[in-house]
Amino acid sequence: MLHIVLVEDNLADAEMLETALQQTGAPVDIVRLDDGIKAIEYLTQNNVSRQHDLVLLDLNLPRLSGFEVLERIRAHEELKSLPVVVMSGSSDPADIERCYRDGANSYVCKPSHLEEIFFTVAQLVAYWSTVVKLPPKRRIASVSGVRAEDYSGGAAG
Repeated sequence: MLHIVLVEDNLADAEMLETALQQTGAPVDIVRLDDGIKAIEYLTQNNVSRQHDLVLLDLNLPRLSGFEVLERIRAHEELKSLPVVVMSGSSDPADIERCYRDGANSYVCKPSHLEEIFFTVAQLVAYWSTVVKLPPKRRIASVSGVRAEDYSGGAAG
């Protein structure tokens, strides 16, 4: 099973991505968070038994941008090997360069048409679930035993 943290504030985009992820047929577990602060809090204060394989990260987030989330993930000892795929509507070369410089594993421009979204997500899931070898599961220490629902308003998948 591929454990994915989806960080996306646009409800329509998040629901579309979740649907596309589920329709790939691959076993996926999705936790959806809608802002940068929630993402960092969730990832750093998560229950010890929770394991993540991949973060799908939007850049335009409230309270803490996707750029800042990426920087904090890479600065955190227990998270720095966690794969991060930036999925953004921006095709600005400066944004793409900054994400790779700051440690993104991939940068994907969000497709604009529904069939392209489903195709792109299917390719992402196939790549991250069958092609690559991910690092050993990380055990993230918990100070308070926080659950995803505490940060996502029950949007955990």
